Amino acid sequence: MSSVVVIGLGSMGGSIAHRLTQIGFDVHGCDISQSAIDRFISVGGKASSDLEAVATAQFVITSLPNDEILWSTLRSGLIDKLHPNQTYIEMSTILPETMTAVATLLKDKVHEIIDAPVSGGPNEAKEGKLSLLVGVEGQLQAQTSDLLSKLGSVNLIGTVGNGKALKLVNNMISLGITAVAIEGFQLGAELGLDPKTMYDVLSKSSASSTMFNKRGPYILQDDFSARFAVYLAEKDTGLALQIAHKQRYPTPLLANVHQRYESAMAQGLGQEDIAALIKLNRK
Repeated sequence: MSSVVVIGLGSMGGSIAHRLTQIGFDVHGCDISQSAIDRFISVGGKASSDLEAVATAQFVITSLPNDEILWSTLRSGLIDKLHPNQTYIEMSTILPETMTAVATLLKDKVHEIIDAPVSGGPNEAKEGKLSLLVGVEGQLQAQTSDLLSKLGSVNLIGTVGNGKALKLVNNMISLGITAVAIEGFQLGAELGLDPKTMYDVLSKSSASSTMFNKRGPYILQDDFSARFAVYLAEKDTGLALQIAHKQRYPTPLLANVHQRYESAMAQGLGQEDIAALIKLNRK
């Protein structure tokens, strides 16, 4: 089975590495966090804080929190360890222009460059049920397609950079839905409606959505452990605003949604799940 290095063993990267390990890929994880390394080792993975395993891998995957950390990782040794027989798969949620710049930088370093952010959470990653938004120059290689298909549905979006663009549009919509749904949910509570009854009915009504149906049970249980953290939502909506401004396309609703996540950050909720927005609404 193919050898894979996954750089970034956070919530999503760790779950992707776990999935590939479980179905037989030879996976080595890399992260600067010892707790992330230990977590992956505890489920049968191999991991380290250095990038030495990159030199012998067929596939190199990066799944990192933001543009700056991706650039830092590339410049701190990853570029020098990549070679022409490898496929590089970038899965972070970052600016399209960052992705295209990285592709330009690496075009003579690796065999294939794949722009492949994902939609779905850690559970979907572990079950191979993600939606992959794939940008690639030319034809997707058979072995690459096979690896990606093991993680979920492969959606070809066009050229490199398009995957990142669609991921930001996706998150703009889904995070906006989350903010409005939570605001409405708390309004119902203020009106004296039973929260569980509200969730049971709304999750089967026109207000239903993937994000509401996932977050509703967390709110009912006051469980705000991060599946998708507030700080990431603030970052992603901010990136969506950036690309909208660059296009001179007005997004007043997105601006309000971003401000909501900024408020949650200011209230110290950055490391909690986005369901914690409910705390801003509670009196």
